[in-house]
Amino acid sequence: MTVFMFFVQAAVPGVTELLSLTPALALNGMPWQFVTYMFMHGGVMHVTFNMFALLIFGPRVEEITGKYKFLLLYFASGIFSGLFYLLLSGPASTAMMLGASGAVYAVLAAFAVLYPRDWIMIYFVPLPAAAVLVLLVVAESVFGIFSLQPGIANWGHVGGLICGALMMLYWKHKRKSEREEMLDYVIRIN
Repeated sequence: MTVFMFFVQAAVPGVTELLSLTPALALNGMPWQFVTYMFMHGGVMHVTFNMFALLIFGPRVEEITGKYKFLLLYFASGIFSGLFYLLLSGPASTAMMLGASGAVYAVLAAFAVLYPRDWIMIYFVPLPAAAVLVLLVVAESVFGIFSLQPGIANWGHVGGLICGALMMLYWKHKRKSEREEMLDYVIRIN
């Protein structure tokens, strides 16, 4: 769907402005932008990077969560990413946010929670997934605080990382509690 919408963006004038997240517009009659912005992208490299990262990390996360929880993780984190961006950029902001990066970063964060010791290459440097998660939160926060990457919604990235990590930590804890309850039940029966 995301790749299809990228081609729609190229073919239909005005669709990017209509569907990307602009805080001032989203809060004044265009609330769909909190979802649709995830399907818009700023160029070939933007959509390629996001879909490649999703292809790399998504299947392993979905294997653990299942299809429905994975979709919940992706879309809830994407929406949270947009809200976090809105909170830190201000409700009157007219700066457009577009791309699946917040949702994709959430999937990466979920991967890091599930597989903290798995190695990930970041700019040709291998790091444990947990270290990559911390590094990304710190780097994106610094970029956002000092506006070091104009045109990049760093706060949206941070929102996605936070939401993805928290959701996966919750599910992981819940699953562990359910296993412990089952073990207690088996022990009581015997």
